Amino acid sequence: MGNNETCIHGGVSPISLLVDLHHSQAGSGRHRCPTCAYEQGFYLGSSGSWNSYKEFSKTLIDPELCQFGSVAPTHILSNLGENQGGSGRHKCTNCAFKQGFEAGVLKNKINEISIETVPIPTFRNSGGKIPNTPLSFDFIEKEIKNKHLGLLGELFILKSEIDFLKSKGKDDLADKVKHVSVEIGDSLGYDILSYDLLGNEKKIEVKTTRSDIARPFYLTKNEIDVSSKNPNSYYLYRLFDFDSNLHKGKCYIISGDLTNLLILDALVFIAYPKPNESK
Repeated sequence: MGNNETCIHGGVSPISLLVDLHHSQAGSGRHRCPTCAYEQGFYLGSSGSWNSYKEFSKTLIDPELCQFGSVAPTHILSNLGENQGGSGRHKCTNCAFKQGFEAGVLKNKINEISIETVPIPTFRNSGGKIPNTPLSFDFIEKEIKNKHLGLLGELFILKSEIDFLKSKGKDDLADKVKHVSVEIGDSLGYDILSYDLLGNEKKIEVKTTRSDIARPFYLTKNEIDVSSKNPNSYYLYRLFDFDSNLHKGKCYIISGDLTNLLILDALVFIAYPKPNESK
């Protein structure tokens, strides 16, 4: 089952987006379709007429603001079709429009970015542990929340894999490359399904940060487990110094069982009370 939802008007948007939108019972978008709002935003964002959502917002002659600060044109909101069903029922069309616009801008930016591939780093003075400090945790928490940066990194690698296969005359394999974290969801433990030149699968997890090569990055238990079960096909693409405004970044690639290739330091645990065994 895909990770997208089709509205009654034929529009498509990510289910995860619809679920995360806040409820809204006010404004020109009241009871109207957030999926169509997302598509309208994506169309404008990918047009190349604006470099950012912030820049676009300043040009509006009929801006409408929702309670969470998302701006959308009143004439677009008021002309959306009504929709009283699905995951977007009674959700905010302003926020859906903003998300779509930003996704469209991201799609354009990948064509302008150049990435330098570098060797895998070694940290001989780490003592086998990443310093367990509030700075480390705060940094990783911010990176987890930065969904747009992560998506931009994934889109870049997706395009790079397709372009590489086509450049080698492997159009049949290029057509099979999928952005599975978007099309299916995060449960697979990797972001992109690609192929090598022999047609072998490449399960690619992309980790993107603006910080330098020495900074830690986060992994989920599922991602680690999937790498352990698929050591011959699992790849970690680590993008760092990634700046979409400067159109550049750097990357190194690790392949195999991540438990054997990385220093893994648990900073957060899921905790439950222990059962009372004295009774």
